[in-house]
Amino acid sequence: MRPDKSNTILLVASFAWHGMPVDVAVPAGAAIKEKALAWLQHFYAEQKRLLIFKIDEEWYAFGPPAFQHDIRSRLQRGEILWSN
Repeated sequence: MRPDKSNTILLVASFAWHGMPVDVAVPAGAAIKEKALAWLQHFYAEQKRLLIFKIDEEWYAFGPPAFQHDIRSRLQRGEILWSN
């Protein structure tokens, strides 16, 4: 996924959730392009991988409901999920 075409930088295995790697998609520009986000969601659902991504100033978790809830809770508490 080329950042100049998708407006996305993909950080692979940035941290783990219950032993599973979590990838992070961050905008490389104004926002992740809709087509790129749709492709990512399809790929991650098919591969059963975990993803978090940012739209505007909000982070979203893509994966099972328990993962989504846990990530949302962690972010609300201000936890840092990964470091550079």
